[in-house]
Amino acid sequence: MIDFLKVGTKGIVAVVMAGAMIVCGIDASAQGVADSQKPTTLFAYPVAPDTISTLEGRTNYIVSKFWDNFNLSKHIADSAAFDAAFRDYVTFFKYAHRNIVFSSIKDFMNKAQSNLANYIMIMEIAEKALYAPGAEYWSDEAYLAFAGFFVSSKKVKSINKERYKAQIKKIEQSQKDAVAPDFTFVMPDKTKMKLSDVKGSPVILFFNDPDCDDCSIARLRLSTDVTLNRNIEEGNVKFLCIYPGEYSAQWAEAAKGYSDKWIIGASEEADDNYDIRFSPSFYLLDAEHKIVDKNLNLETVKGIFTR
Repeated sequence: MIDFLKVGTKGIVAVVMAGAMIVCGIDASAQGVADSQKPTTLFAYPVAPDTISTLEGRTNYIVSKFWDNFNLSKHIADSAAFDAAFRDYVTFFKYAHRNIVFSSIKDFMNKAQSNLANYIMIMEIAEKALYAPGAEYWSDEAYLAFAGFFVSSKKVKSINKERYKAQIKKIEQSQKDAVAPDFTFVMPDKTKMKLSDVKGSPVILFFNDPDCDDCSIARLRLSTDVTLNRNIEEGNVKFLCIYPGEYSAQWAEAAKGYSDKWIIGASEEADDNYDIRFSPSFYLLDAEHKIVDKNLNLETVKGIFTR
């Protein structure tokens, strides 16, 4: 199975597919309710035969045949309905075998590029569904597959590829288990330092913006967190508060009010090299600067120190 991180608040418990339900961790008695509330979809979705009994097997069948009843070469007139169908499609990825998922994406994108307007719109929908801050689920693996096919297409103009090329670069070099990209940052007193200069302990990278209200709240809560402060003082973790933007006197003045236990800096390089999808956002690195986790929220980070 591919990586799939739940971001939004709406969990998919079961999906109704043209009269068939795949049950994910709930009692099959929900079938009756599902049958009485069948949704109207853009086209008829595939239904796994009864001879396939496992969740993965049924999901593999649906993913591999999902678009069989839709002509991707014709103009997509109802973009909202297509968007809904696409989101249903990718919802099944986390239950299917990875090879089936990638094979399905390849087949889908090969067919979709027969209509350039559709292809560009589909890539925008894929971004919203799998990568954007507002996506219900994130999957770097799945999104890279869509984006990789798009930027490699000879039918797509370079100007339409640039956005996705930048995203691919950031995702690929800031994957979990990869060594975090080194970057230079400027401290409030204009001293320059690199991430690689911070040694000997795990590192929390706290990416935040001085003009962001949620960032201000996060800075306040973290600066007064007793457990985090104790761990910093004891050398159990290094805490880097990084503004992923250009150094300015205004930022430096504001940064004077941040915790004196933090290493504080501004770095345009960080924004160019790290996959930062919302602000504030956190990366957790081990002592060798390998990425343990990324794009964490405040509560998750605080929870690390209460275990």
